[in-house]
Amino acid sequence: MTDPNELCEKAVSLFESDPEEAYRLFTEAARQGHPNGFFGMAEMKTMGIGTERDPEGALELYRTAAEAGHPPSMYRLGAYYSGAVEGSEDPEKCRQWFERAAEAGMELAYPEIAGIYLYGYGTQQDPAKAYCWYRKAADAGDPLSMFKVGYMCSEGVGTEKDMAEAIRMFRMSAVAGVPEAMFKMAALASDGAVEGGARAAFSWYSSAAEAGFMPAKFNLATMYYEGQGTKRDMAKAFQLYSEIADTGDGDALFMVGRMYYEGLGVEKDQGKGFEFFGRAAAAGSRIAQELVEDIRRRQNTQLVRIDGL
Repeated sequence: MTDPNELCEKAVSLFESDPEEAYRLFTEAARQGHPNGFFGMAEMKTMGIGTERDPEGALELYRTAAEAGHPPSMYRLGAYYSGAVEGSEDPEKCRQWFERAAEAGMELAYPEIAGIYLYGYGTQQDPAKAYCWYRKAADAGDPLSMFKVGYMCSEGVGTEKDMAEAIRMFRMSAVAGVPEAMFKMAALASDGAVEGGARAAFSWYSSAAEAGFMPAKFNLATMYYEGQGTKRDMAKAFQLYSEIADTGDGDALFMVGRMYYEGLGVEKDQGKGFEFFGRAAAAGSRIAQELVEDIRRRQNTQLVRIDGL
């Protein structure tokens, strides 16, 4: 077998079952100057599979393949110079390689170069270019890029403001499972910008909360607390607020304190309520800070323990 394409195909098929032979085949393809051979060797050196781990040697192989026009190698170089490895960050090289990969049709590079232009990493900010690449990524099926396009259309960043298109993109992203997009759809439903009202908002917040998005979990707790879009359930509200409070969120700490203080969804315990008010104030909750100052003015603080202050 001497054809470099066949050598690389065979190497891929042996990657797991016989990695040493796969590396030998990639090496033979590389000797013939085939970019996939260099790329395969680089991948195996990076992971230390079929050969000794050699990140520096892998970098040179990626560079050789990239200079020969190999898009995946261009992408790997872009990722390398983004600072993925300690001491490797070079914003200008990062931009150059991700852009070359994107222009060569590497779909994974589309959102990378879009973010570079949106935030001005290694170059000047260019929202119009960012929008163009996020749109390409969204059209290629990337859910997070759909969310980005929705945001840019809703705010008129890099493109004309278009709420109808923004909502379409937010919905597609949300259906694809992006928590931030689910949160946005919930907010739009609450505001009446999309159909469904409070019930739809509750459903979207529930989905985003299940995906671990804390702002959605907080709003979901509030909907249980107020009985919006669902039956009022103080115990469920307390549970959700408590989960968020465990992360140190000031607003959630305040709500846990309030529910302890008033006996809502949990056994009344004013001592714990004061404790959580103090923790909330220390965490930056303005309403908790105002409450604590009011308590200090009106009561002997030696008799009322407010932890955290």
